[in-house]
Amino acid sequence: MGDKADWSDRFLRNLFDACKEEIDAGNRPMGIFTATGWKNVVSKFGDKSGDKRTKKQLKNKLDILKKEYTMFMEFKNFATGLGWDAENKTVDCPKEWWDEHLARCNNPEKGIKCSHVKFRKHGPKFLEDMHVIFGKAHVDGSTATCPGDISSDDTSDEDVAEVPKPTKEKEKTVNQGKRKRKGTSTAAEEKEEKSPFFRMYKNTCLKIENAAERISTSVEVSSAPTINQIPSIAEAVKMVKECGVEEGTALMYTAWSALANPEFREFFTSLETNNGRLDLIQREHEKEKNKKEGSV
Repeated sequence: MGDKADWSDRFLRNLFDACKEEIDAGNRPMGIFTATGWKNVVSKFGDKSGDKRTKKQLKNKLDILKKEYTMFMEFKNFATGLGWDAENKTVDCPKEWWDEHLARCNNPEKGIKCSHVKFRKHGPKFLEDMHVIFGKAHVDGSTATCPGDISSDDTSDEDVAEVPKPTKEKEKTVNQGKRKRKGTSTAAEEKEEKSPFFRMYKNTCLKIENAAERISTSVEVSSAPTINQIPSIAEAVKMVKECGVEEGTALMYTAWSALANPEFREFFTSLETNNGRLDLIQREHEKEKNKKEGSV
């Protein structure tokens, strides 16, 4: 394999399918794959694609896809009250909206470029799969001056090669350079370092991930698997169709948009009758309709 891994649509489909199978099997409690879950993801991806890749390579790609999904949902939530382009799976924003948004977000002097512009013509591929896998992605916004801003030198989505392990000599040089340049960090880095909440959040996530890895390794095979409490979007959409809502309708779009919210999805799927679920969707549709009319 070369320096950069090939991530065609076929490989992405294989990766998403392997991840969803492990989520359905209960091998991703607390939003983190267990050791067994990762082992199965790597094995299933290899079986489906015929391409053997390491856990690190797959995790690197998932991290990049999660970042893209988080930016898109941030953009979607930011562009409220606008239409939806079902064919290209993105928000239908008029030119005037983009002109105002980009003027506020872009900052050439600081090398800041609005990342939302990549979704101007189309949204991420496999968006429905992303909802299932990254539906609870966390956005803390501590490094952004405007929702969706990224520095112009951010890595591209295709840059998923494994980082080569530095030599001891390079490691020593880098560490010395870090100590010398302590006072020259960027404003974003300083903001992260000074935020006690952000440090606490990162430390907590690390502790949870380590604990999950240890627990999954030590648990006996006979232990009952953890089951996701909130049904997946695919399961919820099936229930929407059972209510009589047809694909390609405004009502279906409202339902799909609302189901991206785990709390709404949990409440919707907890209702016992199709009439009750249909009534909830219709009420949500009417609420969104009133919002749009009020913004005109």
